[in-house]
Amino acid sequence: MAAFFFALLRRLLRSIFLLFCVLTAVFALLRAVPGGPFDGERELTPEAAAALRAHYGTDESLLRSYFRYVSRTVRGDLGPSFCQLGWSVGELLADKVRVSFELGAYAFLLALLLGIPWGCQAARYPEKFFSRSAMAVATVLICIPSFALGPILDHIFALRLHWFRVMGWCGWRCKVLPSVTLGIIQAAFLARLTRRSLAGEFARPYVRTARAKGLSESAVFWKHILRNGIGPTIAYLGPTCAALLSGTFAVESIFHIPGLGRLFIESIGNRDYGLVTGIVLLYALLIIVCNFFADVLLAAIGPRGGSG
Repeated sequence: MAAFFFALLRRLLRSIFLLFCVLTAVFALLRAVPGGPFDGERELTPEAAAALRAHYGTDESLLRSYFRYVSRTVRGDLGPSFCQLGWSVGELLADKVRVSFELGAYAFLLALLLGIPWGCQAARYPEKFFSRSAMAVATVLICIPSFALGPILDHIFALRLHWFRVMGWCGWRCKVLPSVTLGIIQAAFLARLTRRSLAGEFARPYVRTARAKGLSESAVFWKHILRNGIGPTIAYLGPTCAALLSGTFAVESIFHIPGLGRLFIESIGNRDYGLVTGIVLLYALLIIVCNFFADVLLAAIGPRGGSG
């Protein structure tokens, strides 16, 4: 038990250090990019520009600005948005994060419920026509990027068949196509990874031992092979969940979804330092949390080796 808590504390400290590195990298990159948050199309008088820089603290020295930026972020205060007046970064994130998280949750459930059974069936019956066809379809889906798959689904199911809608995020008819666009590609990744992980387990000694004890093929697969071979798939679920929950820029742009992806692109174009920092930190925190839970799940159902 002590070793578990020590490992947990070590991982927590490592995560805090990683977030600090991300914070520093974002600050350095944003300051290195030419231009600033107030270099818009409308020219400002020197007095107005100086007043804006003083108000937002961008006229300070680089070192002083960095320490103020870090101390404020550590306190949970991401400050105001430079380009969306009257809004704080926290308010903007709270307004958009629900949409991206909902989209990511639907896509993740689709990937999980489709991809793992897909890969399991292909591993159990590798020589059957269905398994070979399923893996071929998975390979094709992996090769199609989301910004190409989205318009294809749009054209077929929305413009031609009129089954779903193509814009916005209101009602189930608007949510099906973007969720499928995100989830089906990840389902294909999970299917191929699951099949490859499980295929190598069939020749292991513990499988021959289980069969020699008289267990049925189904019992051997579900009780022994799956538990010993599912590790790589579970490890992959962490970054997959984080990526899907944080939203995908291309899909949100294609389907005009008001989520974090579009907000992130707009904030980079506007040099909105606080907003870019907030979104990047949210992404980093999501990756850390999702990977942590994936590791916990992996340890809980870890392989038993030949003990089965």
